[in-house]
Amino acid sequence: MKWINHTIGRQLMFAFYMVFVALSITSAIVYFYTEQKIDQANTTFDDLRERRTNANALANEWTVTQSNVKSYLLTGSQQTFDAVKTNQQEINRLTTWFEKYAVYEQGKEYATATRQLYDDYFGTSLPLLNEYVEGKKNGKINEDFVDPNTLAALSNGKDLFTQNGTLRGSVSLSEADVDMTRIDTLLSDYLTLIEKKEVDAKNDLLSEMRVAQFIWLSNLVVLILVLLSLVRPFISRVTKQVNTLSRDSALLATGEDIQAIPLPKRKDELHMLTASFNQMAASIADNKVHMLAKNEELQAQQEELVAQQEELQAQQEELEEALDITLRSEQHLKYRNELTETLASRETLTAYPEIIEKLVSITHSEIGALLFLDQQEVRSTIDYGMTEEMVGRLVSDDQSLLHRARLLKRPVHSSKQVAHESPLPYPYYMYEVAVPVLDPSKEHMIACIYLVRYRDAFTTEQMSDILSFSHQLSLSLLRMGIYEEMIREKNKTTQLLNSIREAVVYIEHETDELLVNEPLMTLFPEVPTTFEDEERSAFEQAMQALADIIDEPAAFERYIEQIVELDLPKDSLIVSIRKHSTYIQIYAEKIEVDGLWVGTMLVLRDVTKETEAERMKEEFVSTVSHELRTPLSSIYGFTELMLNKRFEEERQRKYLQTIHSETGRLTTLVNDFLDVQRMESSEHRYEMTTFDVVELAQDLIEFYDVSHETHTIDFEARGPIMIDGDVEKMKQLLNNLLSNAVKYSPSGGTVLIRITNELGFAQIRIQDEGIGIPQDALPKLFDKFYRVDNSETRKIGGTGLGLSICKEIVKHHNGTIDVESVVGVGSTFTIRFPIAVISTILTYED
Repeated sequence: MKWINHTIGRQLMFAFYMVFVALSITSAIVYFYTEQKIDQANTTFDDLRERRTNANALANEWTVTQSNVKSYLLTGSQQTFDAVKTNQQEINRLTTWFEKYAVYEQGKEYATATRQLYDDYFGTSLPLLNEYVEGKKNGKINEDFVDPNTLAALSNGKDLFTQNGTLRGSVSLSEADVDMTRIDTLLSDYLTLIEKKEVDAKNDLLSEMRVAQFIWLSNLVVLILVLLSLVRPFISRVTKQVNTLSRDSALLATGEDIQAIPLPKRKDELHMLTASFNQMAASIADNKVHMLAKNEELQAQQEELVAQQEELQAQQEELEEALDITLRSEQHLKYRNELTETLASRETLTAYPEIIEKLVSITHSEIGALLFLDQQEVRSTIDYGMTEEMVGRLVSDDQSLLHRARLLKRPVHSSKQVAHESPLPYPYYMYEVAVPVLDPSKEHMIACIYLVRYRDAFTTEQMSDILSFSHQLSLSLLRMGIYEEMIREKNKTTQLLNSIREAVVYIEHETDELLVNEPLMTLFPEVPTTFEDEERSAFEQAMQALADIIDEPAAFERYIEQIVELDLPKDSLIVSIRKHSTYIQIYAEKIEVDGLWVGTMLVLRDVTKETEAERMKEEFVSTVSHELRTPLSSIYGFTELMLNKRFEEERQRKYLQTIHSETGRLTTLVNDFLDVQRMESSEHRYEMTTFDVVELAQDLIEFYDVSHETHTIDFEARGPIMIDGDVEKMKQLLNNLLSNAVKYSPSGGTVLIRITNELGFAQIRIQDEGIGIPQDALPKLFDKFYRVDNSETRKIGGTGLGLSICKEIVKHHNGTIDVESVVGVGSTFTIRFPIAVISTILTYED
């Protein structure tokens, strides 16, 4: 014990170790005991939780399965049936788990009942329902509600139903309901058992926790006893000695003299501390005399330091003033640079609110404004800190600084006293300045800078800044005017190009700028609007895009190469694009300004219609020449024979009939051409009457039936069907169509004419069994002079005017004409005319 009492640390450690050992032993006992009981309780709770979860999951799966089976029976969805299969797998897994891990008797009974229900439901009922649904899908079963007789007739229904559709066994359905009720009862009993087991496990755990609490309370009592027997005497002794030292230290700090403190019996740290304190107190008393003498010396040094500090303070104030001037100069220079950069970079009025704000800051003004003039009249103002009333007086008052500056064309100043009721912060004098911004070329004012201060007048330096800025503003406004004029000219050029109906490409030689108009982009959407290849000019890239759609690009590329080399071709170039669907005429023109060649304009005209008309004209001339030559040759030959020789009367009659036939053919050809010309010039007149189209068609068909022995003419109609029209033109229409039907059926066959009343329209269908018309020729079939170009049609004569005339006749009768055709099968022409009112009355009476 002497060794322990030698130091306070050993005494404290001894007490600490005693408490620690007692606390550790009891804590270890309580910890291991409690941990063991908690592990046992957790194991029990986990097992009971898993059993309850699986039981609820199994019941829920049965509920979901029944819902999915009903949905499958109603909708027949394969996705729903797949969901039932998934439910079946999950039910089988959970039932197997209960069979394997059932511990309690209720769990085993529940697993057995569930397995029996699983086998009956998925082994018998589900296959039967699946067969029933598949039968409905295949159309074998067609009923809105489930019929037991239908179920009994299925291959899987024999196990559940009799042949008359009743369930096998008189109590089968009741027994099934009893099984489901029994399973629900078993599930409820099993869950009740699980809940009881959980309550029992919880009560056991609480009992064990109470035992642990008792052990902890015992441990606390032991700890308190140890503290009272060991720690308290030690603390009391140490505290008493420390309090004595603290009291004497406070007295010593106030300068009072103290007596020596008695030394404790134990030679520990307190003994050493007390001895040291006594020595320190004696030393302080000795030094006190020396300190008083030293204090007087330090007082003199302090007075000298105060004088030096005042001198340094004055120097610091001078430096701060110089720094403030430097900072103001830097800020002033920064504002000036920002103003200069803003004027140099902006090209619209959007920058000027920021400019007037910075100008007010540079000149230390209170308010200000920029006023822009047009023809000596203010067109816009940009103010800072001014009210609308103040701006209005400045603009409208004839005595304002603005009007004086506009008259004198130089800066003007003004100072005036402000009334006391004014809300301004300095109610004495206000100093105004107006600096005109002049156009150097015309020496008239284009803008004005207006600034106001309230404390003092503007300095020479500030006026210099304002004048310098006015010159910069003048250059900025002139540059902006030039830029806006360029924009207007560019917009005008763009509008001019877009107003030209032809596609235009303009190349600026100096800047290589490329301008195109809207008709070009409409005609050639393949031309890009942006060009990524920096090595080639925009014109070359645009022309390459055109060359890609031209059918024969070689000539076009040579033409463009001449333009690029500034050797403009004298003649125009005609090319076809997109597989000869469109024809384009290209020519180039110089654009000269003041005799200088500044650009080239390339014009691309769509000449598809002209080209097509020229082609059709050539074909027409060729066709008409051929068609005229044949009858004229026959007429000329037979008349020459009859003039030079004498023939028998029978032969002369035969020759005259031939001459008459060829003359009629020639007359028809000429009449067709004249009809087309009259229809195009709107000179043709129609004599409209109301007539029966069925009777008109019947007369024509009788003629064709007699005159064409190789063709069978069938006529189907139920009349009368009255329409309004020109009888002769209607005969010409039907005659052209019937003639074509016979002519383009060289091998004979049946020509069917059907006339019906379809919803207030007289519908005439003429169907033949001829050579047919290709699909690509149908859109052009009714064009003038158009004839299908193939080996079979070339053997058959014609001018290509008949169907064009038919279309014009139908059009003037407010009707429609359509064609359907299959090559090698035949063609069907359908004409529809509005039925006359009288036709409706006749049909009703009939």
